[in-house]
This record gives sequence, C-alpha cells and structure tokens, in this order.
Amino acid sequence: MKAIIIGGGVGGLTTALALQNNNIDVTVYEQSPTARADGAGLALWPNAVRALQQLGAHAAITGSYTGGVGSIHRWDGTTISALDARTIEQRYGAPIIVVHREEIMRGLLAQIGGVVHYGKRIASYQQDADGIHALFADGTSASADVLIGADGIRSAVRAQMNADAQPVYQGYAAWRGVVPFAHAQVGSMWGETWGRGARFGIVPLSSERLYWFATANRPAHTPPANHKAELRRLFGAWHAPIPALLEATPDAAVLYNDIGDLPPLSTWVDGRVALLGDAAHATTPNMGQGACQTIEDAFVLGQVLTRRSDPIQALKEYQARRMPLARQVVLRSRTIGRIGQLENPLLVALRDAFMRTIPDQLTARQFDFVLRKTY
Repeated sequence: MKAIIIGGGVGGLTTALALQNNNIDVTVYEQSPTARADGAGLALWPNAVRALQQLGAHAAITGSYTGGVGSIHRWDGTTISALDARTIEQRYGAPIIVVHREEIMRGLLAQIGGVVHYGKRIASYQQDADGIHALFADGTSASADVLIGADGIRSAVRAQMNADAQPVYQGYAAWRGVVPFAHAQVGSMWGETWGRGARFGIVPLSSERLYWFATANRPAHTPPANHKAELRRLFGAWHAPIPALLEATPDAAVLYNDIGDLPPLSTWVDGRVALLGDAAHATTPNMGQGACQTIEDAFVLGQVLTRRSDPIQALKEYQARRMPLARQVVLRSRTIGRIGQLENPLLVALRDAFMRTIPDQLTARQFDFVLRKTY
C-alpha cells in the first residue's frame, strides 16, 4: 500500500512513522519551503507518550519530565488547585513530558528518513477506482492508495471535503514564549495562574529553559501594537516570577495568535481521503490534548491500514475509533477555556472557591476518559 500525507508538522511526521512501521510506502508533502517548527512548548500527556513509545519514537520525546506539582493559582499566588504529575504517571502508566516542538519534529524527521518534499502546496485531489491523485499548485501530481490530510486547522484537504467547516474564534488570544530561566526561580509556581479574563502558564523545558503562555479576552484579529507592553499591562502585578519571565523574553521571541477550535465535523473521510489532527478536530489548548489526540490519530491509522486490505474500509474504521473521543476533547476543552476566561468578579470568586473544594484525587480522575484509553 502507498500513502500520501499532506502536511509535515508533528501530525504528518508521526503518521509517516506509524505507516512506515507497518511497511506502508509513505510520501509527505509540506507547503513550507523548509522544515518549520512554529510554536513553543508541547505538552505530551500519558496517552500520547504511550503511543510514541509503541511507535519507537523514543528519540523524539527526550524532553523534560514535569515531575513536580502543576497547580492552578490566583493572580496573587494563592493556590486554587494542585495536581501532582507523579500521580498522573502512577495512574496512567506514563509521565507527562514537555518538549519544544522543534525537538520532537527533529527526532521524527531523523526516524522517517528523506520522505518529506517541501514547497508542495496541494491544490486539490481526485480519486477513482484505482487510487487517489493529489494535484499540487506547481502543476505536479502524485498518486497513491490513500491520502491523509494532516495540514492543520486551515486544511486545504478539508476545504475540498467540506468547504463550510471553518474554525470558530473562542473569544481570547494567546501569547507564548520560550526563555532561558533557572527552574529554581519558579519555586512552587509551576502550572497556571487564573485571573479575570486572563491566564498565565509556566512549564519547564530541558536545559534550564521555560515555556510560558498567556491568554486574555479580546476581539478577534486585534493583535496589540506592542506585545510586551500589553503583557506588562495585563500581568505586571501578578505573582513572581511572571513579571521577570516577561522581561527575560525578547520581543522577537513572543508568539501571538487568536484561539479557536473546529466545530465537530460530520465526517473525516471521503473515500480514500481522511483528515487527521487539527484538520479533523482542532481544539483549544486548555486540556493540552491538541498534539496528543493527533498522535493517537496517527497510531490508530497505522493499525487499521495494516489490518484491512481495503483502504476505504480502513479509513472508515479509523474514523469510527477516533471521532467520538476527539469530539469529546474539543467540547470539554472549550468549556474549560470559558471557565478559565471568566471576567465577572462574582463568577470568578465562585469559580475559585469551588475549585478549592475538589480533592486532588478527584481532579486526577477527571482525566480518565482521555488518558485511560489504550489501543
């Protein structure tokens, strides 16, 4: 069997590895002229770590373990809720690992070899009884038995399959950065801090670096003229080390984007074509499951395409196995975001008070629906 993968991000590369492991001939087409790793830190929860381990992708997940306590705090540093990452590892059989996106992509590229073709933007696809044919903007084409659209939230493959499926802005934007910063300076303040209509997260990376992210309610498509000035205005009075982290981050290292997700689709499959990752189920980052669900997609796709001789039936099975859980993650993550971004002072006070009453063990069990799933 031969497969075409559109998109050379984490989803596309993991899919290539999963299919290669099952002796499927793979070619990846990426529209960027060179390998890119836009983004910053990437949290891999136990479900994704288990899948990568089973795929033999150990070299791609050599990030730092978040082995301490990941708490939720108020803006002044008061702890609202605590979750020990060691409890997660014991409960689900794998740790939470945080890597830089560039690191995991470099590891995956080293494993799959030279199967990625850059500067190849898909224009359309056509299919018949003999196979699927990808037509590229440069006038070239490629044929295979299946085509996997792993081309992100603005997927061109999805646009042909369902032109009406568009991302929906969820009312807040995010800033992200990676900066050299001594882990000891963070003390016990790992995790997230919630305020009114704004949040800030601090996550450890390897080599004494930190990944931080911040969110704030604002209209869509309204990036501030000066990101650092806006971040100082929003978070300058919050607990340490948030102000110091912002000051340590060069202006050019601050990333910004609107936060949206994809309303659940009625189908991910069109004959010999299947969507994967953000192209199928783009989610808000509130559960840290965007990349994790993508990696699970890739793992399951490798299984079904190996077990079934008919690729069309294999893709239908892939959809049946993956769609319900991914849909649940999108909706749950959207809800968490709305709770975290509350602005009304009374509702924020009620939120914080309620979260303090939830036992740590119950907090851990809330992840069962997504982290206990095994394939």
